[in-house]
Amino acid sequence: MNLAPWTVAALAASLCFGAHYVLLRGASGKIGDALGGLVLELAAAFGLLLLYAFGPKDGVPTTSSGLLWSSLSGLAITGGVTLLFLSLRLGGPVAGTGTIALGGGVALAALVAPLFFAETLTLRRLLGVGLGLLATIVLATER
Repeated sequence: MNLAPWTVAALAASLCFGAHYVLLRGASGKIGDALGGLVLELAAAFGLLLLYAFGPKDGVPTTSSGLLWSSLSGLAITGGVTLLFLSLRLGGPVAGTGTIALGGGVALAALVAPLFFAETLTLRRLLGVGLGLLATIVLATER
């Protein structure tokens, strides 16, 4: 199998997000939604601070637009994490809430990315987005 250079990092990221989601489920209902999100974000910020200070340097220059996009992404994560705590506390199963929130979000992002970043929207990508949105619909209507 011939994988694109970014694939291994993306697969490793999926393991991190899988662990994140299981751990989030463990915390759900044992801490308030906003406080849980705050603790999660503080732990993430501490981990990133250590990585920034002691980890490998990638040589990418920091720009004002990079800071803006990162800040806006952080605000979006804040809303998403708080709402995930809420959906899990309200009894949502991991399979449903994870697929809806994370998978659905990625599918929607894949639809709008070509507008912002000139990414090509191929038939293969549209099929993947369609399947992701179908999974979201199937799991969102589960009772």
